[in-house]
Amino acid sequence: MIRAFLSELLKFRRWSVLAGTGVMIVATAFVAYLTFHQIASGATGRELIPLIQAFPTPQGLITVIDQGRSLIIVIALIMVTANVAAEWSQGTLRNLLVREPGRLRLLAGKMLALLLFVVISAELTLAISAAFIVVAAQSQGISTVAWTSSEGIHALLSFFGNEVLCLVGISLLGMLIAVLARSVGAAVGIALAYVLVPEGIIAMVWQQGSQWFPIRVFNFLPGSTFPPAVGPTPPQGYPAALLVALLWMAGFVVVSAVAFWKQDVNA
Repeated sequence: MIRAFLSELLKFRRWSVLAGTGVMIVATAFVAYLTFHQIASGATGRELIPLIQAFPTPQGLITVIDQGRSLIIVIALIMVTANVAAEWSQGTLRNLLVREPGRLRLLAGKMLALLLFVVISAELTLAISAAFIVVAAQSQGISTVAWTSSEGIHALLSFFGNEVLCLVGISLLGMLIAVLARSVGAAVGIALAYVLVPEGIIAMVWQQGSQWFPIRVFNFLPGSTFPPAVGPTPPQGYPAALLVALLWMAGFVVVSAVAFWKQDVNA
């Protein structure tokens, strides 16, 4: 597993892979700044009211940088799903299994490397966005005392930690879809379609049941750090949301391992 992990890390030096992190950082910081600019310039609107109310509080900073979090989720999902599915599309899986016949060791090493890369990329993105917004606020004479207070730092660290859990769950879902689809185009399309559409439709007709579905549960974790009017706070309570999220993650791992172990590899 360690050999598979180290060999996978080498792939992350490619410019095409690093570009994904660059896009994540730039796009998230841009969205966060647009949100900050709207609030600082006195813009109004129904969608801005809860953000404006939270802005001067210790949760104000994470409320602003959270506005670009959906981009982080989508980019991370594409990275993981495309990377895993590419082993079939490019025909490299057979060669990898010659070097490492233990299929589950190969998959575990590969996913550990991917999770490490996704988590570092996402946390770096959030840290840069947060620093950028603090500097922008200070340059315009806006007080950041509440953001940098002990309560504000605790909220920021809690947000970062729960975002890691959310991204791990999203990445494991991407792994499952890639293992089942075995094609980059199909896997990425199915993953994005599931994240963007089905659970929202289910929530419209079955609100109580939809709160236990994976994407919504994963999003409840970082949302628990926001004021109720701003974030998707877990209606079932944080402990229950965390437990269900971990169960979904375990389920994704088990199904992926069984499917990967039993699949025929012909190319």
